[in-house]
Amino acid sequence: MGRSTSALKRPENRHGSNNPMTRGDDICTALHRATGLVVDAGVSIAPYTTLKIGGPADFFVRAPDGKSLGRVLTAAENLALPVLVLGGGSNMIVSDRGFRGLAVKVETPTSLRNRGTVIHEDGQEVVIQVEPGCQTAGIARWTAQLGLSGLEWACGIPGTIGGAIAGNAGAYDGDMKAVVNAVTFWSPGQASTGFPSRICTVSGGKMAFGYRSSLLKSPGSGVVIGAELRLGRATPAELLQRINRFEASRRARQPTERSCGSVFRNPPGKFAGQLIEQAGLKGHRIGDAQISLLHGNYIVNRGAATAHDIAILIEEVRDRIFVGTDIFLETEVVLSGDWSTDGDPTNSDDAREGPDGVGVAAQPKTDAATATLGDRNG
Repeated sequence: MGRSTSALKRPENRHGSNNPMTRGDDICTALHRATGLVVDAGVSIAPYTTLKIGGPADFFVRAPDGKSLGRVLTAAENLALPVLVLGGGSNMIVSDRGFRGLAVKVETPTSLRNRGTVIHEDGQEVVIQVEPGCQTAGIARWTAQLGLSGLEWACGIPGTIGGAIAGNAGAYDGDMKAVVNAVTFWSPGQASTGFPSRICTVSGGKMAFGYRSSLLKSPGSGVVIGAELRLGRATPAELLQRINRFEASRRARQPTERSCGSVFRNPPGKFAGQLIEQAGLKGHRIGDAQISLLHGNYIVNRGAATAHDIAILIEEVRDRIFVGTDIFLETEVVLSGDWSTDGDPTNSDDAREGPDGVGVAAQPKTDAATATLGDRNG
């Protein structure tokens, strides 16, 4: 996977003349010294996304837990490195040219990947602590098996808890807002004031949750490194029955091919998938990027789709819907990485920070990106 810190070819300097570090081996060495983690160069991002699309990151590191993630983000900030945070890799499209900076894969100890830690019990309420890299669907099933209610809707949600929190993931009349008790996140420093980065903890009520958004959804706002979820009680049989019903509904309505999840936000009072279907666009394709025949709000990779194919398909869908209905579809999926050659085929005003992850950090048309959470710590 890429090249190790011990034998690096010096990559072309693509971070700007004002960057304090210009040599690839120096950057890798500095990151390793600051974090104690192995840093690689030239690693393809594609295997870490649900679309299996995306070019190489200049640098790549695995953060094994939330505390390590915070150290990595601080080290990258000190080196003025743009950061792309990869959780489950859903809800994002990474450029074919890759990412000019540091890609961070958020991981979790095996024993905690699909479970949390109970830290408080009080009558009908239970509070659990979770790592940002916990699998959202895994946590949903684990809690149901314990008779803890509130996450049944998340049984089929791809990605990780960090990204689900940042994007306020939801389905079947449930969302993260309803269960988040507290969030611990890494907050970037402010260059204009000289304030350094810091670790903050806020209650769920102060997360500014909205439709697929939160305090941590905008670029440069912060990255989830831990959370507490407040759950109710019910019988495991009841909760697992609900999960089975939701999963059956998903299998009937959502594609199983490679996708990034819902592409567009639902406009007020409408469903994006229904608008796309009514426009006759189901099955429309650019190369191997195709609008799903099963659900209009999914774009699937039929085999060899490129990020550019998908971005152009998004633009075509938007144009058709706007011409036919005067409704502009806003993207839920996030464009990340280096789009400097192609330009951004979609609306440049769209937010391009992560969801899916853990989250993701966005990188607009230039290399001047800041760390943020998107996919789902996506």
